[in-house]
Amino acid sequence: MSSIKLLFVIALLTLTSPSFAQIGAKVGQGGIQGEWINRDFDYQISLSFKPNGSGVFDGESFTYTIQGNTLSMSQEVTITKYTYQLEKDKLTLSDGDLVSPVSFIRAGAGQDASETNRKQSDAQSTDITGVWSGNGETLEFKSDGSCSYLGQSFPYEVSQGHVTFITSQGNIMFAYSIQGDQLSLTANGQSVSYSRGSNSPGANQQSQSTGNGQVDMQLVGKWCWIDVNSYNQGSSTSSRCITLNANGTYEYFSEASRSVNTPDFNGGTNSQESDRGTWYIQGDRIYYNSPTTGQGSYRLEKRNHPKNVNDPMIVIDGDAYVTATYREPWR
Repeated sequence: MSSIKLLFVIALLTLTSPSFAQIGAKVGQGGIQGEWINRDFDYQISLSFKPNGSGVFDGESFTYTIQGNTLSMSQEVTITKYTYQLEKDKLTLSDGDLVSPVSFIRAGAGQDASETNRKQSDAQSTDITGVWSGNGETLEFKSDGSCSYLGQSFPYEVSQGHVTFITSQGNIMFAYSIQGDQLSLTANGQSVSYSRGSNSPGANQQSQSTGNGQVDMQLVGKWCWIDVNSYNQGSSTSSRCITLNANGTYEYFSEASRSVNTPDFNGGTNSQESDRGTWYIQGDRIYYNSPTTGQGSYRLEKRNHPKNVNDPMIVIDGDAYVTATYREPWR
């Protein structure tokens, strides 16, 4: 399973929206394409629009379309529309899921020629290639555009002081800086540092510190619990799915339906529930923080399916959730 331990993106603005902040913006002749930044929230927010209709917001991938003064951004089945205003190198977004307008400045705008030349002449100090160790992990950025991590290889891209990791769970973007032999990776105001050099003790751990616990990268992905019953006078179906994201957030969705067919009654019922929040691991428990239900924890176990032994499961307080995508069995 592809995974990046590193540092995870936490909050997207201050909204109870999907795992990326959807944005509406007016565009003139491709003027929106490129890199944009916002520093109004005590940390840097990065936004990128690519010519092929895809983009990245603080490490979360999305697609977008433009019609009139509306930009529609989508991720999976979620679409949010924003109104935009584009003034030279300033992009102002409103409506959608924003409680007030938010402005982005085009990356690099306002830099004079001397600053640009200084950065170009100082390219060696910003060269991320090499081996970096720290925080119980080791990264090797190779000149061929791949990063070795935990025995696996991930493509990466460097642009405008940011490094983007391309994983099976989506793209993960970090701002980075290098001073001497120290590499700093930053997202949403939180940073981790690495020293240039060889492997450090504990480099094979597969978890990421969140401040409260660990985000276990082996758990990243979608897990589902399904129960189907049939009986003489009807049937019932229940399903619950949890998506544990690499940025320390989760998405939960459950659905239940029941049908009845008797001489006196014919019909059915259906119900749905959903939730979003953050998660981390501590010991043998998984902790969550939900904006709707608050904080809590469950006992967590890793097991392989008793019949389909190649299907790993996570058992949460006795309920077995099977992986929804292919991954190696637990060992």
